[in-house]
Amino acid sequence: MTAMFWPVVIFMAISLAIGLYTYTQVRGSSKRYTVCGKSMPFLVVGTALAAQAIDGNATLGNTSLTFSTGFWAGAAIPIGLAASLLIVGRFLAGPLNKMDLLTLPEYFYRRYGRTAELLASLLTILCFIVVVAGNLSAVAWILSVVSGYGYGECLLAGTAVILLYTVAGGLYAAIWTDFFQIHVAIIGFVAAAVFLLWTRGWAPIMTALPAATMDLSQLTTRAGGGLANWANIISLAFGNAMALDFMERVFSAKSPETAKRACYYAAGWTVVIGMCASLVGLAAISTVGKLDDPRMVLPVFASGTLPYWIAVMVFVGVLGASMSTANGAMLVISVVMARNLWQRWSTRPVTDSTMLFLSRALALPTAIAACWIAYVRPEPGILLVVAFDIVFAGCVIPLFFGVYWARATQAGALASILTGTIARGICYFVVPGEWAGLDTLLPPVLSAAAFLAGSLLSAPSTVENNEELLCDTP
Repeated sequence: MTAMFWPVVIFMAISLAIGLYTYTQVRGSSKRYTVCGKSMPFLVVGTALAAQAIDGNATLGNTSLTFSTGFWAGAAIPIGLAASLLIVGRFLAGPLNKMDLLTLPEYFYRRYGRTAELLASLLTILCFIVVVAGNLSAVAWILSVVSGYGYGECLLAGTAVILLYTVAGGLYAAIWTDFFQIHVAIIGFVAAAVFLLWTRGWAPIMTALPAATMDLSQLTTRAGGGLANWANIISLAFGNAMALDFMERVFSAKSPETAKRACYYAAGWTVVIGMCASLVGLAAISTVGKLDDPRMVLPVFASGTLPYWIAVMVFVGVLGASMSTANGAMLVISVVMARNLWQRWSTRPVTDSTMLFLSRALALPTAIAACWIAYVRPEPGILLVVAFDIVFAGCVIPLFFGVYWARATQAGALASILTGTIARGICYFVVPGEWAGLDTLLPPVLSAAAFLAGSLLSAPSTVENNEELLCDTP
């Protein structure tokens, strides 16, 4: 047990208390549980979006990749996530908020029909269970370091706390705890970066690095990892447009303009905190030395190098960032299972009270599945990229074209989803290691081709205004 144990315990207790209190805000309404009654103002939505982007992958995973592979490998995560927020803000936040949606797969139902909704639901559920797993892994590593208990025990404890307040308050719990947790992370990482620059200086930190660490060949040459790094950035930038947790916050904004501005605000904080985490990874290269497990670089560096109060804020910041994303993703997975699978395919009417019960109950199998993945593959940074590869391959093309192209059809959407997903599975096995990244970038191209062909072949000679298509149900 370390000196940081009690601050971390207190932080988790406060988060749990806030989350449990939000039970009072749900008031027995499944819509309030899911999107907070669509009433959230700019600062609340922007902060909640930042909390979803600044997670264990963008902090702990980013630092470990920077330390072990190079600056651009780690920085690819926050760069990709920030780019995604800008893209969503510019192209999707306004139109989708205007549709008064409760979940993202509901968009696929309105635009393309029930089968497309089913496929989108299954793929996003799979994707986001992996996202939850990556963040539960980060929570467990932090708890293990500060407590001295094993990773498995800490994983169970962290999962239980997050599950409890997720079930209690739904999106209210996510947003209220986000507001508390993300500001701790912001203060901690900014303070750590300022301390390192003040005490060491930028030039000495850079001088102590191996030449390859900052080399642009990581972006410009295949041998230097350029193909893989660009694939990660592009996958996060566009694949994250299918992020269930991002979109729940977009839907909760009180107006389309509020949703758009909140995305831009969150993008700015994502870059700032991501670069601070990367700086910690760079400084650790000359300080920590060789580690058998690069995932431990942030905990080891913070506890051994930073002043106590800054180290506590960094520890707690990673913990809070990871808890906020795990909480938000766990919530939307259960809601999608309840609304877009159970309700849509049920032969009996589902009342609002039943929907609320299902949304809460289905969080349990979600938590169990994510906890198991986090146990067998505790790799926060890699898990995030893998997750968004899945939806990038099959779902992104129908999402964007459906909003902006009136001739998009159900046949095109189904062809796109199936082609992209199957191609991603094939590429996983046939693309050689030296061409890593091509397996991410090629499937969306094939998905786009299938979408265009399917839509053009099946589109009627005349089509309605696209805004009418988005508002009507099939």
